[in-house]
Amino acid sequence: MTQPTSAGRRTSGSASDPVRLGARALGVVGALAVAAAPYVPVVGGADVGLPVRGAAAVSSALWAAIALLLLVRAIRPIVFPVLATLGAVALGSIVADLQLFVGAIDADRLELFRPISAGALKAGPGAVVVTLGHALVVVAGALAALALARTVEWDDVDEDPVARRSASVVVAAGVAGALALAASFLLPAYVSTDAVVLAPAPVAGPVASALGGGLSAVAVLVGVAYAFSSTSRSAAVGALAGVVAASATVVGVRLAAALGAGDRIDLGAGTVVGVGGLFVLGVATVATARATSGPTTSVPRLARSAAPSNSTRRHVVAGAVTVLTGIALGVGAVLPLLDVSTGSVPTVVGDRAVAAYAVVTVVGGVLLLFSEFAAAVRPAVPLIVTGHLALAAAVLQALVLGVGIDGVSVGAGGWLLVVGTLLGLLTLALVAAAGASERDGVDTSDLDGASRPLAAALAVAAGVAALGLLLPQYDVVGETGGWIGALPWGWDVWGRLVLVAAVLIGAAVAARARASRAAALQIGSAVALAGVALSPILGGAGPGVTASSGAFVTAVGAAASALVAAGFFRTGE
Repeated sequence: MTQPTSAGRRTSGSASDPVRLGARALGVVGALAVAAAPYVPVVGGADVGLPVRGAAAVSSALWAAIALLLLVRAIRPIVFPVLATLGAVALGSIVADLQLFVGAIDADRLELFRPISAGALKAGPGAVVVTLGHALVVVAGALAALALARTVEWDDVDEDPVARRSASVVVAAGVAGALALAASFLLPAYVSTDAVVLAPAPVAGPVASALGGGLSAVAVLVGVAYAFSSTSRSAAVGALAGVVAASATVVGVRLAAALGAGDRIDLGAGTVVGVGGLFVLGVATVATARATSGPTTSVPRLARSAAPSNSTRRHVVAGAVTVLTGIALGVGAVLPLLDVSTGSVPTVVGDRAVAAYAVVTVVGGVLLLFSEFAAAVRPAVPLIVTGHLALAAAVLQALVLGVGIDGVSVGAGGWLLVVGTLLGLLTLALVAAAGASERDGVDTSDLDGASRPLAAALAVAAGVAALGLLLPQYDVVGETGGWIGALPWGWDVWGRLVLVAAVLIGAAVAARARASRAAALQIGSAVALAGVALSPILGGAGPGVTASSGAFVTAVGAAASALVAAGFFRTGE
């Protein structure tokens, strides 16, 4: 039996459905557990001072508010999309919680404790409570997602996704807010001169912190993509609200901790960017909720669940393998790349760049899974993946040199990086097959190509990018890294040569393609080039590594490609 509700949702079946009841109950219990965790001993030997108590109060208040909202009957229509995205972001929190058990002093969880010495800290019951709480929220999110797929229908369904029915400024604000929040999970939360609390960027910190931050960043982007691709405005608002709530429990706590921690700890770039992203995404959520949906077209559930076309299946397969590629390369980069008989862990140039770029690759793969975005994103994905492979090739070159030393062998991360590289090559083939399946539905009778000024700009951008990639990207302790003039070429140079070919081919195709496809190709080029160039420029390639001439020229090529993409967008309009 189906009962209508006041907020545009219909529920199929009994209101006491165990999946829906379980989702809400576990969500409430998990939120309350996380709220209580700061007041249970988290580690032994830690000083919980006033600055930490202030951050703990903010954390407890936010999680208690989430538990209260899940109990309020009036907001039941959006409980399930809220829980689904809340649980997705909390998955990264679980991984980050594991650092409390393997090396609490490096966890930088000022809302839970503040270490006063460099001595070893032993995890206490509070660490178990916070981890279990996040785990319950994740399970609640999974049950909520199951309820959305099986037992919840919406009365405000329209044939077009919310992104097409919303003002462009609202969608742009949502995307910008999501990108800022995702970046905040990867950037340093604090700037510290404290001798104990070092607070590096998550991607440059312990493995658990790096993986946790990466998973949360991906979850934020996927949650916002799901919201704007939804055909129900109520579902979209719920998903956006869940992302905002989950991000607030991280960004808000970091803000309170930094403001109250004293002179030696201050706001980091991640916290500043996160606060801005939280505000922008919150405004976009409110604007989406207040927007009038207009006339809706009720679409039968069975019709919307019809068997996917061959093109859709190819995009889904390509997207899934792209996601696996990003995960394999990202996880491989943060695991030990080399095993050394002496037990020391060698530093490998470029490993953190591969890990950070994995977020971009995973997001590209996830977008291929959504039929609303697949065709638009697909031309950019091969270039994005090729950029990731170019970064991975530089790390593989270090592995090749490392295993030539006695007592050094390939570690678990190195083997996973090889697997990720092979998956990346498979991804390129699958994405090409998905692109071939789109041709039957495309009108190619009127393809005039780019205008002369735009074609000239396209050629200049591609030429500058190619020149930059052929030059050295970085110097290691004063020694020039691999480039086209240093023979024999290593894996790093070959990786960039492949990217040069991809950029030039992409430019040639864009010159004769539809404006939307040409714009996507140039966006893919810009993202790949920026990934290669920004790592040494921003100091993310490793200690003792400085940017060389090629990095700056490549960065100019990335900016030029982005401007050309904007030109194609205007042509398309």
